[in-house]
Amino acid sequence: MSESRPAALTPTPQAVLSGAVVEALHKAYDTGDWLDWRRTPQGSTNISFFVTASSGRYVLRCSTARKSLDAIRFEVRLIEYLRARDYPAPAIIRTRRGEGFAEHNGTFYLMTAYIPGSPYDPERASHLRAAGHGLGLYHRCVRDFPGPYYHRPSPVLTGLGPTGVSSLADVSPLTSRFLSADEQKRLEHAFAYISSQFTGVHREMAELSPGLSELIIHGSFGRSALIFDGERLIGIVDYDRATHGICGMDLAYTIKAFCRVHDQDSEEYRVGLDSGRCREFVLAYQEVEPLAREEIQALPLIFRQQRLVKVLQKCNNLLTKDAIVRQEAKDMRKLALMAEREAIRLRWLEVHSDDLRAALLD
Repeated sequence: MSESRPAALTPTPQAVLSGAVVEALHKAYDTGDWLDWRRTPQGSTNISFFVTASSGRYVLRCSTARKSLDAIRFEVRLIEYLRARDYPAPAIIRTRRGEGFAEHNGTFYLMTAYIPGSPYDPERASHLRAAGHGLGLYHRCVRDFPGPYYHRPSPVLTGLGPTGVSSLADVSPLTSRFLSADEQKRLEHAFAYISSQFTGVHREMAELSPGLSELIIHGSFGRSALIFDGERLIGIVDYDRATHGICGMDLAYTIKAFCRVHDQDSEEYRVGLDSGRCREFVLAYQEVEPLAREEIQALPLIFRQQRLVKVLQKCNNLLTKDAIVRQEAKDMRKLALMAEREAIRLRWLEVHSDDLRAALLD
């Protein structure tokens, strides 16, 4: 979620702070009168607002119900640790009681100083290099971050295979109730390939993961997390998903965010990765923080693992919803389309794994 692009949005129930919440937060924070607040144009996990008060401009994030007390405390501690080392994280605005966050009716609110600037520009090579430097510097800073660490609940790398295969098997009977014979055949074809990927990636990751380094991954280091002043990276936000994990997970997520093929005329549009941009990003990263050869060699496999995590989450969501309210044909077709697209992306990554390794190790 970039803090640099305030935009007028059509109000929706989710995008409005109630009077009771505004009153509670006004009492909690010593920021003067609240003059205006509007939903940020980015952010899918949480709801955030640009707040204009008599004392200045701020960003207010409303966490989801899944955010625990331990998680919000860890996030505050991490941000302040980074700022103490001159990393361009946003300044946390503490409450009148000196706390790094506020709580109202079970929801946690995090207020930070607004960072004026412009968003990431994919047409600027300097911005791509700055992104590589930014992630490298983050990893260098957090290698000495003191515990206790927060472990965000997520699929375990080496335990994903059996769970994924089982989930696909549970979904198939549901989709067959609604899909045509041809649609179901295409889905079963996609599922068969994805199932083999669950098994293969599970086996390979079990062999590789013990040798991969772990640290506090950022978890959301994408385009919307960066704020620029011309060519200079001046702000890095979105620490909500930070957790202790494998360094390569952060690298893979970020490379995908910055290096996907975005040429709409290309057959690989939103499917493959631009090897040249991948190489430039990793080179910029390593100017700040060296990467072991084993870490780079594992990246193509982790790319596939992350795609499989998405499939598993989508399948589990469908199964959970269907257990409560019977899902409809549109829901099954939406999942089938997702599975077919992910099978295409997984196949691309499998076919191009050696090329990606060669580009990243160059």
